[in-house]
Amino acid sequence: MALAAWALFAFAGAYLWTVIPLLAGAIGLAIVVRPQIGKPTERTLDLALAGCLIVVALQLVPLSPSLRRVLSPELDRVDQALWFDPTLDPTSFRPLSIDPAATRIALGLAATFALLFWSARGIFARGGVRVVARGIAWMGLALAVLAMLQHATAPRLLYWRWPTIFGAAFGPYRNRNDFATWLIMGIPMTVGYLLTRIESRRRETAGRPGLESVVDGTAVWLGGSACLMTAALLTSLSRSGLTGAAVSLAFFLWLSRHRMSHRGRTSFLVAAAAILLIAAAYVNVGALTDRVGETLEAGLGGRRTIWRETVPMVRDFWLTGVGGGAYERGMLVYQRSKGLFYFNHAHDEYLQVAAEGGVLLGLAALIALVAAACLVWQRLGGDRAPTFWMRAGAASGMVAVAVQSVWHTGLRMPANAVLFAVIAAVSVHRRERS
Repeated sequence: MALAAWALFAFAGAYLWTVIPLLAGAIGLAIVVRPQIGKPTERTLDLALAGCLIVVALQLVPLSPSLRRVLSPELDRVDQALWFDPTLDPTSFRPLSIDPAATRIALGLAATFALLFWSARGIFARGGVRVVARGIAWMGLALAVLAMLQHATAPRLLYWRWPTIFGAAFGPYRNRNDFATWLIMGIPMTVGYLLTRIESRRRETAGRPGLESVVDGTAVWLGGSACLMTAALLTSLSRSGLTGAAVSLAFFLWLSRHRMSHRGRTSFLVAAAAILLIAAAYVNVGALTDRVGETLEAGLGGRRTIWRETVPMVRDFWLTGVGGGAYERGMLVYQRSKGLFYFNHAHDEYLQVAAEGGVLLGLAALIALVAAACLVWQRLGGDRAPTFWMRAGAASGMVAVAVQSVWHTGLRMPANAVLFAVIAAVSVHRRERS
């Protein structure tokens, strides 16, 4: 698992070879942990996640031409446009996916992330949440420093060597929005862990923790990690990431309304403002202002074009979709606008799920989303321990990604999906009583 983590962190899962150790590590971890799947309180969520995997797997099952036409009437037309092969037998059994190779990869990745979520949830039921939170804070600190140094000295080169398409490399990430996705999950998780330590000290000292007992070495580096990750987020100039982070902060404050006194909320806001001011010292404020102004003037910009040209594909494959991971190939047929680039993702996670999986995958994903939200709410309401703050941080990170996903598909990057699976397990796990 250490090799998988290194390969994934080094290149964020952008290359297929980096996720092969991850798959092996996830399978090995599941064998060791043997997570319980389908317990009564978590059954709806687990069955919905399994349903998502089953839907994608069924897209790979060879079907007769008549059944394929019933389930997906436009499939033959798209196949003919994609495959200029006169030897293609129209009577042969073929799958529903227009790109079976991509769908197999998507199924393998989805199964990997589901296994990681179930295994992490099983581990956290016995303990270890603080250890993982410290690990996320350390990784965020290293990632922020590396990304800001690299972007400041060679913004068009990944690791000072490999050129990127959009000229915005950030450490192991090849574009600003994927980088921001990791940060908007890592920042609230780190802040939640810091508040957990403060709450633990308060309880140990009967509600009167001294400044020296709160501000120790660990608290300093946790605060430093949060500052540097915030600075890196501002440096990225990712509008979707900044929007998600703002909503995450508001959601975190809302969750804490019954757990913090008025004085506590004031102190938290002052600390958040201090972190933001310190982070701003590392940022080109002029570039950030121009980026915000560009957003106000141009609005959604090119995303509206991508969404408009994706809708016909969603409409034509409304029931079963074009296949998991097959959006990029499908847009070779459906893209109408001319330019230097073709659309390889929808810049909207929800629209892409509809295009790749249709109603079947969309319904399973919606059930999983609602079940997860209900379970998170239940766990937050029942957690009276200091770990509440880590749960709140994890839930806030998930909300941030949900908001960002309206404009971007950051969870398509394996490193981001791994972190999302971990914080999801933090937010929904149930601590076993010894």
